[in-house]
Amino acid sequence: MNSAAISAGSAAFPAPAPRLLALRILLVIVALIELIYSQVGASMLLGDMTVFPGPGIRGALLKLDMATHPVLALAALILAAIGRTRHAILVLGAVVLTTWLSIMPSVALHGLGAGGGTAVTPAQVIVFPLTGACAIALAARNQWPWLAAALVSIPTLMGTFRFVAFAIGVAINGF
Repeated sequence: MNSAAISAGSAAFPAPAPRLLALRILLVIVALIELIYSQVGASMLLGDMTVFPGPGIRGALLKLDMATHPVLALAALILAAIGRTRHAILVLGAVVLTTWLSIMPSVALHGLGAGGGTAVTPAQVIVFPLTGACAIALAARNQWPWLAAALVSIPTLMGTFRFVAFAIGVAINGF
């Protein structure tokens, strides 16, 4: 075997640029949070089916989100881990949009109040799908990867912040 063949084989997978390492870490963290979050929906999907809101479009969109969320989150985690940040952003944008689609029937029925037992914020209805769509557009055009990663991370990080704030409130004041 000659040395030219060996050096050509190692060039097929170049090392990631050092400036993109922090971007990869951010996307891995966001994908991990989404994967952990998706386990709740997956366990509901595999468990008692009577907890779903019915056979209509509302139930179908919720089931679609619960079925695709773990797969998309795992795909985003793997893509971010191997350095495919652009593709990870595209997949995380799809996660944001499917989550938005799953809450829209509840918003249509109950408004932004306490529809379905949980309060839906205006940010979840208006801002989050826009950030997901903009992140997808930026990643598809391969422009401004940091902005695209920040936009696609906002819904996940805000949801995590809300959960942590709730947990701290319960720990301090009791339930």
